[in-house]
Amino acid sequence: MLRVKDIKTLRKLKENNKINELALVEDTRVMYKWDGSNWQSYVSPKGVNTTLYEINQAAVTGLPECSEEELNTKTDEFTKWREETNKQYYMLLSNDERYYTMFVTRQYHRLPFGVEVMDCLKSRGQVKSIELLDNGSFECWITHDNDSHVYYLFPYEEGVIECQ
Repeated sequence: MLRVKDIKTLRKLKENNKINELALVEDTRVMYKWDGSNWQSYVSPKGVNTTLYEINQAAVTGLPECSEEELNTKTDEFTKWREETNKQYYMLLSNDERYYTMFVTRQYHRLPFGVEVMDCLKSRGQVKSIELLDNGSFECWITHDNDSHVYYLFPYEEGVIECQ
């Protein structure tokens, strides 16, 4: 997503824009969307009150899919992160998609943790972005059917109660 000072600056941006790219004009706090030839004022499908999540959704949809090299790097990062956090339970969660997967780590592993996580992410669609957040969880953006959703990967010790 672009951020520009004023509408005059935005109107000058006529080259190298991607269709459906969003721009925020800071002085008026109005969103615009590139239609291929002009910037049009943008109102989210849910109305005028566009949320940051909706802005991110639109921006991520226009991003290219992560390269195999990037995915391999993130796969290794997941495995290293798992070793550093050293928990037994992890969850991959997308509230929007009603998607919840629990990863249970034990002494015996079928595949490395990062490979298992990446396989799950790839099965959901095109992996567009994976970032480690300050709170220690991963934010992963996936696009399928031209719609993007965020998934979070985090330790989930508190969510599991083992009983006899």
